Amino acid sequence: MATKVYCLPGTMCDERLWEFTQQALGASLSLQHVPIPMEGSIDSIIDALAEILPQEPIHLLGFSMGGYLACAFALKYAERVKRLMVLSNTASGLLETERHQREVALNWVIKRGYKGIPKKKASAMLGPSKKEKAELIDIIFAMDSAMGEAVFVQQLKSSLDRPDLLLMIAESSFPLYFAVGSDDALLSKAVVEDMQGAKQLDVEVVEGCGHMLPLEQPTVLAELLKEFFP
Repeated sequence: MATKVYCLPGTMCDERLWEFTQQALGASLSLQHVPIPMEGSIDSIIDALAEILPQEPIHLLGFSMGGYLACAFALKYAERVKRLMVLSNTASGLLETERHQREVALNWVIKRGYKGIPKKKASAMLGPSKKEKAELIDIIFAMDSAMGEAVFVQQLKSSLDRPDLLLMIAESSFPLYFAVGSDDALLSKAVVEDMQGAKQLDVEVVEGCGHMLPLEQPTVLAELLKEFFP
């Protein structure tokens, strides 16, 4: 029976985020998509996840916003986490530029409604070699469209206030692994470099990859998953 890995997605992402990686994994691991609960704050999302996820220790994987949520869950319920892998996130607070962009986007949507992710924004989430890859941009568009305006507003509002969790999560007793793209414009390069220099952190930088690591480098990610989750 395949080992289950419970997967928390990023903002405006659904189960399609994991499909390429699951194909690359075959039957070795089973990725269990866990939608982000529709709650108004990080704390209330974590409490909702505590009701959804198994009580016994689990393998946990989080991407982007889901990576931050996975860290927050693991800090509050350490006894329920066997191993944790975080993708495209550094367990840090939002960069000021990203927070500002989110606030502008929220104000725009509240006034004029949500028209979907712009192509420029979708392309900016991909690494240089993937920016014009129609298949990936189409998946980003499709996930965004399926989630819709209510989810967009809830996910952005609930995640604006993010305490920095990196120092606390670095002291965790369970195995912890970070994987980030070398060309991820949403992450602070200075923070990633500091993480790489920290003895207690295991950080993999995937070359030629932007923010959407599971879509851009599923084969590489599958190998990392198989190595980390026994």
